Amino acid sequence: MPRSFEADSNAPGSAWSEDEQVVRDIRAARTVHQADVVIPVMHWGWENEPLANARQRQLARTMVDAGADVVIGGHPHVTQDIEHYRGKPIVYSVGNFVMKETDNDKQRVGWVLRLQLDAAGVQAFDTRVARIDLQGIPTPDTTTASPCWTRGDTETRTCRNPD
Repeated sequence: MPRSFEADSNAPGSAWSEDEQVVRDIRAARTVHQADVVIPVMHWGWENEPLANARQRQLARTMVDAGADVVIGGHPHVTQDIEHYRGKPIVYSVGNFVMKETDNDKQRVGWVLRLQLDAAGVQAFDTRVARIDLQGIPTPDTTTASPCWTRGDTETRTCRNPD
């Protein structure tokens, strides 16, 4: 909000998320543009909330129903939960990666998401933890386990990365 931030045909701004338009865009990616894989990346959610809200969940499921292979989100400045809907992963928030103006420790953690893709969609993913120092610079945290998933799993696991 406010809607005055919305982009127009001759003015920069935010691409407002109207469910009907999101569905049309995903379907067009498949049918018109012949995309093998469709990955909506959303700017959504309430800041500092570790769980996705009902609106995020509803829209993410709508996108999967429309043909998205995975949905990835950000904005809450913290990592959020991961859901699997109809065999497709939904990563509600990857958290921060480069961010100097943080006000709590949870805002200084982010995930680097690594997807394994083929024409059938997401086959697997893993995440790598990045810790952000007080100057806003990320560094890899190889000691902290983070989410991973392989097609066929019904839930995300916690994995240790060998890096």
